[in-house]
Amino acid sequence: MIYLYKVLLADDEFFVRHGLKSLIEWEKCGYEVAAEADNGEDAFKLVQEIKPDLVITDIRMPVFDGLQLIQKVNETLSFNTKFIIISGYNDFSYAQKAVRFGAVDFVLKPIDQDELEAALIKLAATLDQEKATNSDQEKVLLDQIFIHSLGENKKENEVRRWAAKLNINNRDFYYYLLLEVNNLSLDKGFINEQYKEPIRKVIRETVARQAATEEYTAIYEQLDHAYGLLITSEHLKKFNGQIEPLAEKLRKDIQDFTNIPLTVYVGAKTDDLSTIKKSYETANSLRNYKYIFNEKNVFIHEQTESVDTTYDELNNHLFVTLMEQMEENNSDRIVNIIDKIFSEFQTKKFVPSAVKTSVNRCVHKVMQTVQAMEGDTGKIISAQAMTNWESYNLTFDQLKQVFTKFVLEAAVIIQELRKENMKGDIYKVKTYIENHYHENISLKSIASLFYMNPVYMGQLFKKTFGVYFKEYLLKLRINEAKKLLRQTDMRVYEVAERVGFGSTDYFVTQFEKINKMTPTEYRNKLLK
Repeated sequence: MIYLYKVLLADDEFFVRHGLKSLIEWEKCGYEVAAEADNGEDAFKLVQEIKPDLVITDIRMPVFDGLQLIQKVNETLSFNTKFIIISGYNDFSYAQKAVRFGAVDFVLKPIDQDELEAALIKLAATLDQEKATNSDQEKVLLDQIFIHSLGENKKENEVRRWAAKLNINNRDFYYYLLLEVNNLSLDKGFINEQYKEPIRKVIRETVARQAATEEYTAIYEQLDHAYGLLITSEHLKKFNGQIEPLAEKLRKDIQDFTNIPLTVYVGAKTDDLSTIKKSYETANSLRNYKYIFNEKNVFIHEQTESVDTTYDELNNHLFVTLMEQMEENNSDRIVNIIDKIFSEFQTKKFVPSAVKTSVNRCVHKVMQTVQAMEGDTGKIISAQAMTNWESYNLTFDQLKQVFTKFVLEAAVIIQELRKENMKGDIYKVKTYIENHYHENISLKSIASLFYMNPVYMGQLFKKTFGVYFKEYLLKLRINEAKKLLRQTDMRVYEVAERVGFGSTDYFVTQFEKINKMTPTEYRNKLLK
């Protein structure tokens, strides 16, 4: 739709007015003739009534003339009406005076079509520029009023005065509608600085299209990647005053355009712009329900204000079990435990701050475990997203997804670190055996000492040294026994006891099995 500027023709001669209407191609020049007057008094009344963008007036008219009309309009009315003066040669001095009073141009009689149309086209360009400038200024001012009305030190009279000036004080009611950005990446969409202004434009254009209104939508950008919208009764005429259908359409359209998930919160309805802060506060308080009603994308204050929530903490058994399954890198069990954890968040109606406490407790423990094993937490690909998840306003499913990914990745790294650490520890195990072979040691006791699984330690020992633990310990004891038999006159039972055998008979049996002779025969052979 092309906007046409409204024109009032004021001349006491009917044929002059009629000639102007038919002579000029008004629409082509960007205008429409909205009214006519044959004297200055009627012209002034029409200016008050229809607020024309332009008045084309003759200097000489009954009651009061064109010059008086300009003066009276400028002195008593606040809106900016332009004037073009029509004058004869004898009235030229009056025309000059009118220009000094603010008339934008004057045209001499007889009227030349080309001359007047050129003046009209030039004026239309000026009006276009002024309209754009005024519109931008009004929009900035409306945003400022909106933000100011949410503050602690707002002045209600000031809010009402400026609201009246911008013609938004006579709305039946207002809502604070909050668009929360649920984004996993800092490099996309709303959160990146370069996208902020285009997204504001998308929001306003979407509201205008869905609400089928030219009502300007003031926007307040909150610090937590959420956009507050001032929705008035004018926005909801198409929806019979109902906010929910507009909220859902906005969420869907903007989400489809940006490809970024959104959650919408609508605060309490208020009938005065000066009390919009109440709607702002209730809209933000609705964010406490986002993890309770996972299937919802639009939250309306009137529909959720009676729901109870809890600030409980996660069941400690679930926390301990998750840590245990991570150490064993049992992915199926890990996923199962996470399902139970997030189910508890919903069944017990955890508010986001309680979810935050529980999730962060798990995250910090995982990070500490990796660091204690001298691992690099930076190798956990999802670590950054997980440690900064609160700033992304994640939905319930998004949080569960990134948490599961983090835990599974960390479990693999912990297992790899344990393997690496065990490879170093297995040499320590060998050294320990060599220093303590004479004591009552076993695979199980040493595995416990080194915090290793006995079966895994036995396998790793065999893989590293090519011999089983028990076989290595036995040969070590027998070799030490042979050394004692060669270098001392200790009795056989004393040798057996010195090298760690609890039974002399078992020592003799094992010695003979390995050396094909008894300890006594071995010593006698050396003596010969």
